[in-house]
Amino acid sequence: MALLITPAEVLETAFPATEQFRDDLIRPTMIEVAQLQYLQPVFGALFDALEEERYSDFVRCMVIDELTASVGTLGILQEKSDYGSPASIRLQERLRRQARTTAERLLDRAVGVIEANPESFPEYDPEQNLRHCLLLKGGFIL
Repeated sequence: MALLITPAEVLETAFPATEQFRDDLIRPTMIEVAQLQYLQPVFGALFDALEEERYSDFVRCMVIDELTASVGTLGILQEKSDYGSPASIRLQERLRRQARTTAERLLDRAVGVIEANPESFPEYDPEQNLRHCLLLKGGFIL
């Protein structure tokens, strides 16, 4: 599967420019999983035609946990510093929710443009868009 965005672009668009992050923080597999989990169910056959859209906030949702802890040979380790302390679980969840909400609004906007111009996107089938078939509230399928 071709990646719609590079790891460097994710770092540039989804994280503050004032912070320095390791380049290996964003793995290509994370981008691929985000595309499969969030984009392909919405765009269906049109997904293969996507090129320029950036949905780095979906990847950011997935990375938040890895920013506070990492898995190593000694098990799960929490990052520590003399200059700061790790965020609470509650704050992590708020950041994850904020990133997901931002990405979902961008996705809604893209779908709106596609559905308003069906002649420009013949590959798109609104019946394949899971967001039209499912009702999601608070992360639950209703």
